[in-house]
Amino acid sequence: MTLLSTDTLPQVELDFMNEDHAEAGALINLLNAALDQLASGASQDRTAVTALLDQFYEHNRDHFAHEQAEMERTGFPAYPVHKGEHERVLEEFNAVIEEWREGMPAASLQNYLADSVVPWFINHINTMDSVTAMFIERQG
Repeated sequence: MTLLSTDTLPQVELDFMNEDHAEAGALINLLNAALDQLASGASQDRTAVTALLDQFYEHNRDHFAHEQAEMERTGFPAYPVHKGEHERVLEEFNAVIEEWREGMPAASLQNYLADSVVPWFINHINTMDSVTAMFIERQG
């Protein structure tokens, strides 16, 4: 099941951000599909989910670092707030990955993706990323 239509993700004024957001959305959907396999009993192998979680974390870490470098370069006034949100989310993702490694049920991880990650992701794009991209684009 697809959790997130990458074709309908909100768009911001910077291509690199839109491309990274589409990749994150695709990873969310791959994670959900792998979790569906576990939940249905079609697979007992948690390693595919673990690898996708690691990839999702690394993708977000790198994306956030790129955004933050652009915010610093252009003197974005709300940089500390936006960076703080990135740090908070990475800490949360890391904690969830650790819970997964310690045996978190697939259904719990699916609920986290659907109820926390996807709504946060859409909201973050529509608010912080939208304003940030607009500022950076105008700075040239």
